Order: sequence, then C-alpha cells, then structure tokens
Amino acid sequence: MKIRFLIYVILLSSFLFAWGKTGHRIVGEIANRQLSKVAEKNISEILGHSNLSRVSNWADEIKSDSDWKHAWDWHFMTIPDGENFEPGKHEGVAFEKMEDFISILKNSRAMQKEKQIALKFLVHLVGDLHQPLHVGNGEDRGGNDIKVKWFSESTNLHRVWDTHMIDHQKLSYTEYADYLLLDVSAKEKTEWMSASLMAFVLESAKHRKQAYGIEDGNLKWEYFYQNKSLLEQRLRLSGFRLAGILNAIYN
Repeated sequence: MKIRFLIYVILLSSFLFAWGKTGHRIVGEIANRQLSKVAEKNISEILGHSNLSRVSNWADEIKSDSDWKHAWDWHFMTIPDGENFEPGKHEGVAFEKMEDFISILKNSRAMQKEKQIALKFLVHLVGDLHQPLHVGNGEDRGGNDIKVKWFSESTNLHRVWDTHMIDHQKLSYTEYADYLLLDVSAKEKTEWMSASLMAFVLESAKHRKQAYGIEDGNLKWEYFYQNKSLLEQRLRLSGFRLAGILNAIYN
C-alpha cells in the first residue's frame, strides 16, 4: 500500500508544484510587506513566529504524507480552451478550496488548527493560480507532458515556468521581492489588491497561450525575454492580491 502511494505521489507531484519554492516565497514576501496592521496581528496569532513566506511551501511539503493524499487536486483547476469555468466539471478544485479557506479564516468559531491549515493553503493556492499553467487546459497536465529543453537541459514546459525562469535570475526570494516592488504606484497597488478570485484565474487562463509559444522546444534567451515580464507580473500580482485577500478578511 505504501509503495502504491509513493508511486501515486511521484506521478502527480510534477503537475502540482507551481512556481517552485523560490516563487512561492517571493509571493509570500511581497504579501508580508502589504499587510495591514490588523491583518498582521491576526496572522501572527495564527502562525506564531512564522510568516507568509516561511509557510508558503507547506502545502507542497505535505504531499508525501499519506494523510493528505486526498488533497492532490487542490492545487490546480481546469478551464479548457474556449470554455467558461464550471465548478465540478473538470479536474482540480483549487478555486473552490480557496473560497473554503477564506470562509474558515472569517469564522470566529473555527479552531486554531483549522485556521493554521486554511491560512497555509490559502497562501499557497493564490500563488498556484497565478501561474498560467496551473489553470490547465485539460490536455497536457499543465504543460508537464510538453517536453522541452531549457538551455540544453531536458525538462518540461511546466517546470520552465515554476522553476527555471525564476532561478535563472540568481536572486534570493527577498532580493526578487525587492526588485518586483520597485516603481509600484499607489493606484496600481489599490487596483491589484481589490481584484476578485475569479479575475486572476481568468487572467491565468488567458496568459496560458503565451506560455505555449515554444516553437521548436529549444528554449533559451529569446523565450526567457519574451516571457520574463509576464512571469514577474504574475508573481507581483499574486503577492499583492494575497495581501488584499487577507486584509479584507481581517479588516
């Protein structure tokens, strides 16, 4: 039984990791810096000495725990090309789980452990659903079945987006967050932090087309520079929107 579960985790894990560890930490760090005092206080009461960037990868780290095998489809959602989102129609329940976790955090009667789990998952899922390939088309496991080369290294399209392009910058997550926060206007901040959950999901589905522009699959500088701005804007928006969601919950 344990061997079967291990094989199950290996087969699914590549699809379910969005942004990679550094990307999720960037999102958490940006959000940390945009929290209201009230939200910061409530989050501190839930997480103790930890913060959003430190817990941002917890939802991926528990995938090897058989107690959480039921959560395999919480990390993504599917909107096929040309279709509208319909809850329950296709694989992936990330959108529904985000709504559930927000409800738990708003519930004053929820247990402390429930709130910890809800907050950790929410931090992670907001990041996941800003990665365009995590709002999948239902055809290639979010780009995992698209084999490519990244500067001659064999990999897949999903990994290029969740890890390779971010790591290519050679920045720590705090340095990257510093960079992404440069020249953000007050107007942009207000607009980004008020976006609805469905708004950023539909954005990811729209941007998915750009990610698939791989030509011969030998991805180097040209692909990087064509997609760097989109990648960084999705990371930036994810952090601001996570903070916006949390500020709204606690204010």
